[in-house]
Amino acid sequence: MSHTYLTPQQIADFHRDGYIIVKNYYSADEIELLQQTAFNDDTLYERAWDKKDADGAVSKVCLWQKTGDDLYSMFSRGRRLIEVCETLIGEEVYHTSTKIMMKEPFVGGAWEWHQDFGYWHRDNYMLYPKSISCMVAINKATQENGCLQVLKGSHHLGRLDHSKTGDQKGACLEFVEEAMKYHELINVELEPGDVLFFHCNLLHKSNQNRAAEPRWSMISAYNAISNQPFKENEAVYYPLNRVNDDAILNFKAKERT
Repeated sequence: MSHTYLTPQQIADFHRDGYIIVKNYYSADEIELLQQTAFNDDTLYERAWDKKDADGAVSKVCLWQKTGDDLYSMFSRGRRLIEVCETLIGEEVYHTSTKIMMKEPFVGGAWEWHQDFGYWHRDNYMLYPKSISCMVAINKATQENGCLQVLKGSHHLGRLDHSKTGDQKGACLEFVEEAMKYHELINVELEPGDVLFFHCNLLHKSNQNRAAEPRWSMISAYNAISNQPFKENEAVYYPLNRVNDDAILNFKAKERT
């Protein structure tokens, strides 16, 4: 079965709930290669931002916009992600960013309740919520190590106001607390290689890492080409050169030659 195939039920679930989880989206060999690369990549720490939550605990984030020929780009340029996003959004997309989220054991900070469009609308001058994020679990995500939490169906609320919370921007808590009365809180527990696709207006957060193991994920985001920023800013549009599903393992083979 093609990796870019979604069932009608999965598509309906996404539009109803604001997210879908696809289990075993990447093979054990593919995710092992990503683990080996990321966990041994000192440049991730060198380029990472420290983001404090409301309590002062720190999470590390390494983010970039332009794709290349590295292993991370074999994921973010992959048809496997891109074509699913186009199915869900309903039109052609381009890559806006990829980031590695690094929650270290015991000290990795929380991420406050927010919508990605709460950032992108104001900071990147995106007019419409035609964006989607794809979270690839690099290692296991559990409640203990601070897995993502989402409010099921909360993307139907539309964009909420966001304000500064620690080093982050959080959604207005008055509205979040009201939304929690009507929208089920889901703990997005993932195995390595699982992928969460989620709408840019879905409310989500994560708690601090209380476990002895890190919680790492890679998140690639895509925006409809028709929804490019209407004012010049640091979110630059780059043409997206897609690669086929075999590009990840072919990358490993090239390294050996």
